[in-house]
Amino acid sequence: MATTMEVKVENTPAVLELPEAQLHATINYYSLPTPPSLDDLSILDGTSPNIASHKVPVADLRSLPLSSYNHSTHGFQVLHQPLAINPSHEFVHDPTILTSQYYPSIISLLKEQLHVRSTVVINSTLRDIPAPDPSAPPMDYKNPRPTTGGASLFPFSLAHSDYTPGGARTHLRAMTPDWFSATGTADGCTSADERTLFLRLRDEIIDAEDRAMRKAGLEPGDDYAAAAAPADGGKKKGGYWTWDGRGYDGPRYAMFSVWRPWETVRRDPLAVLLAPAADPDGCVALPRMYRNRPGCVSEYYNENALVRPPARGGEQVWGYISEQKPEEVLALKFYDSEALRRGDGSVRLMCPHSAFTLPGTEDQPARRSCELRVWCIW
Repeated sequence: MATTMEVKVENTPAVLELPEAQLHATINYYSLPTPPSLDDLSILDGTSPNIASHKVPVADLRSLPLSSYNHSTHGFQVLHQPLAINPSHEFVHDPTILTSQYYPSIISLLKEQLHVRSTVVINSTLRDIPAPDPSAPPMDYKNPRPTTGGASLFPFSLAHSDYTPGGARTHLRAMTPDWFSATGTADGCTSADERTLFLRLRDEIIDAEDRAMRKAGLEPGDDYAAAAAPADGGKKKGGYWTWDGRGYDGPRYAMFSVWRPWETVRRDPLAVLLAPAADPDGCVALPRMYRNRPGCVSEYYNENALVRPPARGGEQVWGYISEQKPEEVLALKFYDSEALRRGDGSVRLMCPHSAFTLPGTEDQPARRSCELRVWCIW
């Protein structure tokens, strides 16, 4: 069954056809209205006292054809692709197999089904242990972050959308000229022509953003650098941290997470926020300093986007794909320059998401999945 619901997409009223909620589940949120302090990593490892759980309605996205969801309207899109690699633990944890076989398959998928001109993989995360697992080593959220392979992680159960708009723009600017070789995504993963095209388009994007900022009376500067990190815990002023994205005339670009299970999901599925649509005003920024990331400047300031809990008397509706299969690939949007350029609500900026516990599945084997962060340029 499906229902229509009046929702706000980037603060603009719109009517979307949404699946009807079939169950209620618990979603975790950062609970304070004020931003956390710089590098408060207790929020990411689940030990923060400022995380609150709320029961919310969750719909099965299969109530509507999966092809009806589009990243521009909904913030996510379901892509279809047979697995290109053996999904066994040995193969998916082999960085060489990931970069030489899996990464190119996802690049091809995004070009074919999202019709992008250029796309590159930033990094990957593998999740295949249950949460919480006291015996598992904690992830070093302070970096250096492994670009490929890496340790097994458990599902991340916190409502978030990874980056604020300024945070997404920071990642693009923090890349160095040797980014492909430093991340292991040069020969064997991408062609020389693909790398040349991406770097050229990246320069066009940055130049166009700088022009738009100056027209808006803002000086871009080098706010991504460590020297520009604020001392008050992350309240940036000026430059692209306060720019609203208007006046941009460069190529449309976006950052996605390409999320796929290695086998049918039986527990801890991934949920996406359907309504109301989140925008930067509906999120709290977790200020971060990133250090020693492969192919990036040695230090740079960034912000992760944490979703605020439902307002008192209000309600959020989440959705998930029941028994999601490996050939059903979720493209989750973190940022889209077109959403801010238009500013009219016709394009959704981001897709908040979180793992959640599906009632009655706690005894099932751990969910095995992989997410790739990617740049897409049209």
